[in-house]
Amino acid sequence: MNDVVFFLPAINPYWRDRFNALAESGTVRFHCVFSSYLDPSRSWTVTRESMNFPHTFLATGPRSPRRLAELVSLWRALRPTRVFTFHHMPALWPAWLHRLAGGHLALYALMTWDSWVERNWRKELLKKLFFGSASSTLTPGPDSDSYVKRYGAHRSHRLHHAVEWRAFGLAARNRVTGDDLRLLYIGRLVPEKGIPFLLEVLEQVLRARRDVRIEIVGDGRLYDEVESWAQGHPGRVSVSPFVQASDIAEVYARSDVMLFPTLGDPYGLVVDEALASGVPVISTDRAGDIRWRLGESRGRVLPPDDLDRWVAAIVAYADDRELLARESAASLSFSRGHGTERWVRELQQWVQRTTPTRSRGRSRRRDQPA
Repeated sequence: MNDVVFFLPAINPYWRDRFNALAESGTVRFHCVFSSYLDPSRSWTVTRESMNFPHTFLATGPRSPRRLAELVSLWRALRPTRVFTFHHMPALWPAWLHRLAGGHLALYALMTWDSWVERNWRKELLKKLFFGSASSTLTPGPDSDSYVKRYGAHRSHRLHHAVEWRAFGLAARNRVTGDDLRLLYIGRLVPEKGIPFLLEVLEQVLRARRDVRIEIVGDGRLYDEVESWAQGHPGRVSVSPFVQASDIAEVYARSDVMLFPTLGDPYGLVVDEALASGVPVISTDRAGDIRWRLGESRGRVLPPDDLDRWVAAIVAYADDRELLARESAASLSFSRGHGTERWVRELQQWVQRTTPTRSRGRSRRRDQPA
């Protein structure tokens, strides 16, 4: 029997590191079931040899007539006490079979800010049904708490995201400062990430200031367009392909401010990576838990279409290097301890709080909010 079976989409390096740490702790019996190996739309590299935890990749496709039989066979073999899955997964329905059988179903809830996703009454009704019927929910921050409570969740636990804050902080100590303000965008180069707007902002900044340098790192269908734009600013803008997680700390270490112009992100882990590197972030308000993460002293939260305010925020950092230094220090302080150790500890606490106990001769479930 397993304490938890994680039912997740494709593996990525961040979840791999968390599950490796959980397996190393030896405190929770668990198994991971992934819908597929790697997401073809992402450039992450995760070798099977680096996955040091029990896992299974589903052999059938989501529309295969054999998918249900495969899931039932796995469920019988793994005998989970709890099933953990994302609330927005397209293949969510198999997890509800576990709930209908009397098992514990936990939904990991990330706020959905995607401005291009159509909202309608059916989706709103399903959210109320899902969150109201789930055994428990887990969230990465206080804004997500408010989100799930709005849809009827009443047993919420904290499960923060995790970044390797020590590695990022170590790289930040070797940061070489200069006269120029170094701006960074790192992520997918697609319209949904606000790339067209970002180029407008940067064009205005480059015209107004000679002391700004820009680095853009990522891949996606707008890569050629971004590279063509950069060629119009030789020596001031660099564009490079996707960087694997193992090499990403060096990218943040040569930056002063990160720009996150997304039009919709359930969370946006690059923000946490930047803060752990002592890099304040200018972000849109379309990322999950972003106001809590940036607060009043670790960056700015701005509308996704206010060109003047974005330009002014960047210029303010260029003009006031003491402000930049204060916010860099605040970012490092905020990120201290935000690693896999905390994630494992919070996961353990959730398991303990949702463990069935015997009281007065009958079974009840201890499930107290975090």
